[in-house]
Amino acid sequence: MEAGVPSKGWLRGSQAPVGLAVAVLMLSGATAGHGGDDGNVHVTAQVAVIGTELRVSLGGREISGAALVGMVISLRDPAGAEMGIRIDSVQVDPADPESETILYGLSVRNPDGGWRNLCAPGPDGIALGFPIGPSHGSEGKALAGEFALTCTGGAVGKCVRLGYKPWKAGPDGNSLAPLHAACVRMIMADYCGDGVSRTLDGTLVDVYDPLGIQVSGGSPTLSFEAGWDPAGAVCVHHPRVPGLASLDALAKACPRRLAGHVGEMCTDDEARARGALVLNRSAP
Repeated sequence: MEAGVPSKGWLRGSQAPVGLAVAVLMLSGATAGHGGDDGNVHVTAQVAVIGTELRVSLGGREISGAALVGMVISLRDPAGAEMGIRIDSVQVDPADPESETILYGLSVRNPDGGWRNLCAPGPDGIALGFPIGPSHGSEGKALAGEFALTCTGGAVGKCVRLGYKPWKAGPDGNSLAPLHAACVRMIMADYCGDGVSRTLDGTLVDVYDPLGIQVSGGSPTLSFEAGWDPAGAVCVHHPRVPGLASLDALAKACPRRLAGHVGEMCTDDEARARGALVLNRSAP
């Protein structure tokens, strides 16, 4: 099945993730607090992230789910600039068989005071987002006092929706965080693990892994491309978009990782032997 949303099989697209680091939020809405210049009531709130669910603690009570709709959170990005994000909707991800991934409609305030969707649509047409923490405890709660907002069309969001939920353990009992990181490298075609994407939006890839979280779609038009770990590709059979990277160029760009590990020698079996956590197929 050809898909832009997570399912057993194939995936299109490579949008970079949209992330906003935050710690403590300012919440505006019909709650107790002090008045702001915009006419809203402002309060300082503590926010926890459980999986992808936002839970806001206000005055001794916890607010989550549909009760958050209409609230505006004021976030500080890594550069220290503030931006207002409005929660427009809350829903369970229809692509999640476990019904535990929560998706949010998010709007960002424009300089003129208007609003626009924070997220661009992914290949499936969904333009939603969700929070994700940089590290997690056993119950999925972000530990570091910060989290990011990612979009369903970005690599980070796609990999969560593929089932690589970094706050959970996999079928083998180990954390899925390394698989999520490997998946992000794969979606971006970040062969060297240097943050450089060597793919194009809309490129079809067939994603699978040794744990069976994703299973190959088996299309005869696709062939093995590469195996991936959290630091990039462990070997590369062929580049996803030849015009963006050749095998020789990849070997020269990251010799410690890929010199001698490109071309025909890179097979599914070889990638697994080299520790690949996620593998993919693409058009040769």
